[in-house]
Amino acid sequence: MRGSPLKLAVGAVLAATLLASCTSKASSAGSGAVAGTTTPAAVTTSVASSPVVTVPPVSSAPVSAGQTSAAPVTGATVTTPTSLTDLTTSPKPTPTPTKVVIPAATYAASPGLGSSGLSPRTPITVRVSHGTLADLTLTNAAGEKVKGSLSADRKSWTLGEPLGYDATYQLAGEAVGANGKAVKIDGSYSTISPDDVILANISPGDGDTVGIGAPILISLGTDIQDTIGRQNIEKAITITTVPKTEGSFAWIQHDDGWGLDWRPKVYWKPGTKVTVTANLYGVSYGDNLWGKADLTSSFTIGRAEITKGDINTHRLKVYRDGKLLFDFPTSFGLESDPGRVTRGGTYIVMSKEYLHLMSNPAYHYTNFKAYYAVRISNSGVFIHANDGTADIQGYENVTHGCANLTMTNAKAFYDQTMYGDPVEITGSSIAASQSEGDVYDWTIPWAKWQTLSALSKAYEG
Repeated sequence: MRGSPLKLAVGAVLAATLLASCTSKASSAGSGAVAGTTTPAAVTTSVASSPVVTVPPVSSAPVSAGQTSAAPVTGATVTTPTSLTDLTTSPKPTPTPTKVVIPAATYAASPGLGSSGLSPRTPITVRVSHGTLADLTLTNAAGEKVKGSLSADRKSWTLGEPLGYDATYQLAGEAVGANGKAVKIDGSYSTISPDDVILANISPGDGDTVGIGAPILISLGTDIQDTIGRQNIEKAITITTVPKTEGSFAWIQHDDGWGLDWRPKVYWKPGTKVTVTANLYGVSYGDNLWGKADLTSSFTIGRAEITKGDINTHRLKVYRDGKLLFDFPTSFGLESDPGRVTRGGTYIVMSKEYLHLMSNPAYHYTNFKAYYAVRISNSGVFIHANDGTADIQGYENVTHGCANLTMTNAKAFYDQTMYGDPVEITGSSIAASQSEGDVYDWTIPWAKWQTLSALSKAYEG
């Protein structure tokens, strides 16, 4: 039976000690070296009278830590323990189990619950982490639910309609966490109390068909002076055109106050479909004035008709889709009197009246009967019938600023013209301007027009 490593090691040490003792005795009996050992001169001497003991050579290898210096026993491997703990196997520690914590649901509302002075169009959202929304409702003071929607994963809720002015709403519900526990959601929101709400109006109206020069007029019914308010209004209005049309807003001083107009860079393309969407409810106009209602209008641009009046030739020519339709002899305003000169520039047909009574006390006439009167300016410029100037029409300009036609020609023009048709007057000594009245949009050059938008970098207010 093979001995243990410890016993083998002890035996080797004892054998080496006994051998060393015998060798010492042999050395004292004779003068020669012990057989089997190597002298420094490498000479081996044997002694005949003494018994011979063969000693295995002692290894010259360095001694490792924890090992003895005795020669190893042939045919055996000796392992010397480095410590007593190596003689036994230590048991492995038992791992401590990890404790799993399931988080409770949390939620965040934007804006924060309890917010007040909100715009009715403020977006409201509630988002949940580590859970889902089991139920959530927003109700007004009468207990009626406000529209809202849950996301597909039920982790968020979003307000679905504008709120009312000067109102308080209650938000209530709960979120259920992954741990199965419910967290209560409870709070309120309050909206702004305006000093006044403003109802706007859009022209052209819904379903109208208008001429290629018709601008879009957003009448606000009050003077909006606040620049931020004007920007808010412009941002709330979308102009959709088919085909796409380049255009811009401009703040214009109309007869009834400041208004917002939009016109294309050049005349509309015939047949263009235009939709105006003005989401003005809940929009701040500045100075605590707010929009009262949303508005829309969809209209169509009709055929391309342009009337061209030349003061020097005394003619009024009407072109339809590029072709001459009428060529009327005309009398314009008296050029020698600045108060009677027909101003030059681009007007539009604004309205039509079968009979319009004209009065101008400064020039001593009252309730003059103008038949087939087509208004092109709020300053009193019309294209109308006046048989009293029939004999000089086409030859002289003698009117008080209007364009006179015969009764027959005036009726022909009246019957086929429509709102928004451009009327271009050339050859005048005085240019048309804001003083010509309500709709003077085309008298403003395009580069200047663009700077009148509150969203323009060049806007000065």
